[in-house]
Amino acid sequence: MKLKLALITAIGLLIMTSCSLILGSIDAPTIVSHNYIEGVTPSNSTQFNQRSYPTVRADWPGPGGDKLWLAINLGATGEPESSVDDDPDRAGWYFQFNRKQGFYHSGSQLVPQWRFSSINENSVWQQSNDPCLQLLGDDWRLPTIEEVRTFREASRETGAMGGGNRTDAFNSTLKLHAAGELATVSGQLRYRGEEGRIWARDQFSPSNGEVLGYSDEGSSTFGSNKAFARPVRCISDEL
Repeated sequence: MKLKLALITAIGLLIMTSCSLILGSIDAPTIVSHNYIEGVTPSNSTQFNQRSYPTVRADWPGPGGDKLWLAINLGATGEPESSVDDDPDRAGWYFQFNRKQGFYHSGSQLVPQWRFSSINENSVWQQSNDPCLQLLGDDWRLPTIEEVRTFREASRETGAMGGGNRTDAFNSTLKLHAAGELATVSGQLRYRGEEGRIWARDQFSPSNGEVLGYSDEGSSTFGSNKAFARPVRCISDEL
């Protein structure tokens, strides 16, 4: 009798465990990962050489609205806790336009050394320099300005920004925050915890790339100096 009861209990636990695994695999977000990639990762120290990212599926109408996006900035270790989170690890890495090298700024130290104080070239962001593709694989890339602009303008009810401000960027599906940027002269940190600016892959002019910017006052897309280093949010064409 005891043996029969033990067998029934064991079978029940096995069924419950199997169901939990199946449900967990359905409910859990897709995770993408990478290790150290020379020329992209800030350095080959244990601080940077492995990252895993949760993903989110967009649900707003228009370009980019049926795609998979990283749920955090490329290089970040976790989601921001607020729209003005100034933690360097949640800010992720910063990239100059059409350059694959990522930069990390602790608030007092820049890794690696600054590369370019000026960029003037008639080019969009090339695949060979796309850090999303280089780190995450061929299905991943930087978003187009059309996709970024659609995210900004689509309604809040669909998970987009609704043309809003920094708070709306954070409350969106992408949970963008004020990670700031690195300025052109020597890579000095600016506006972290105050403003956010992310790159699109399109250029505005030979010296300016397309950017989505947001602060407590509002948001817009505009052309800005390619030599600034800014966070990127990767998008996947694999549906």
